[in-house]
Amino acid sequence: MFYNIIGDNMKRGFTLVELLLVISILGLLGLIIGFTVTEVISGVRNDTSETLQKNIITASRNWAAENIYLLPEVGDSIVLTLHDLMIGGFMEGDDDNQIRDTKNSKYLSKLNTLITIKNNDGDYEYSLDLKYGEDNVNLKAPAIILLGEKKMTINGDFTDPGVYAYNYNGEELGSVTKKIVDQNGVVVTSITTSGTYTITYTVTDSNGTSSISRTVVRN
Repeated sequence: MFYNIIGDNMKRGFTLVELLLVISILGLLGLIIGFTVTEVISGVRNDTSETLQKNIITASRNWAAENIYLLPEVGDSIVLTLHDLMIGGFMEGDDDNQIRDTKNSKYLSKLNTLITIKNNDGDYEYSLDLKYGEDNVNLKAPAIILLGEKKMTINGDFTDPGVYAYNYNGEELGSVTKKIVDQNGVVVTSITTSGTYTITYTVTDSNGTSSISRTVVRN
């Protein structure tokens, strides 16, 4: 009597142990592949975000090349907003004039994302402070440049470096209003006592309103 050993073994199928082993291997492969894909996506997002930041700095350098007269003296600084770069055509957004950071899928605030340009013995240093928030400011609204540092610490009388504002056509605007608020939220007319103050500069024309703030700490 002959037995079909091969046929019988093939009909036998998988045992429970073998099935569990296969399922475990497939699950492990799924985890490895999923982890790898996630890492790749995260890496691409980080790379794209870094490229965006580099593009903003490059745009700031291009802005500086066309606005040499606004660049700070040795030891001084000026502060631009992302809006200032966009109004001049140095940065572009999407169809809604928004710029998204792929790292966290958030939109950059055009008024609160700041670029500081500091003059270090004739060598200009650029630093970027990203802020998020979908603001719908009109790109034709005035540009407003903060002269001096974003945060100033003083030991005596305060001399306000002020701001420089200009309209969409590049014409200087002189109608800038200034509001000083102390650390208790009280509006004051000047900085005469110790404390922390916020100065908000605002400029308005027929195309819209722009503003920028400075913090002053008086010891």
